[in-house]
Amino acid sequence: MTMKHRGATVLLLAALSASSLAAQATDPSAAEPKGHSGLGFGLKAGIGFSPTQFVVGAQYSLGKGLGIFRLMPNAHLGFGDATTFDFNLDFLARVIAKDAGFGFYAGAAPSFVTGDGGSGFGFTVVAGTQLPILKGHATNLEARFGTGDVPDFRILAAIVF
Repeated sequence: MTMKHRGATVLLLAALSASSLAAQATDPSAAEPKGHSGLGFGLKAGIGFSPTQFVVGAQYSLGKGLGIFRLMPNAHLGFGDATTFDFNLDFLARVIAKDAGFGFYAGAAPSFVTGDGGSGFGFTVVAGTQLPILKGHATNLEARFGTGDVPDFRILAAIVF
């Protein structure tokens, strides 16, 4: 993945975050929003680059430690230039505004992938934002950067139930 794509991803995440904050600030009904803990089972969908894919997946947050750390196993199935299945064990630090449902998270994951090109291990860096889009659910937008034998870059949206 090129620096141009990475820069565009960071700008996209920042723009979505800013628009969400602006909407909350101007909406009187958002004066006392209730946030979601982000714990539990979630579904994901998005796109991948290198290989170019449509990606679906699932995640489960096993809990939190020291208030901000999460352990989150997740799996993705990608279809497109290649068919892949990957399993990741995300170690994340997550900071969410109290009762707002808005915040950021980042971390890393050892990753295993299998598919058309064989099997292998790699490392994935994760950066994302939680946006208060659906009432009563955590909704996330994340970028995943891979090294080794895992997909190079993905943008995924997730909803946690």
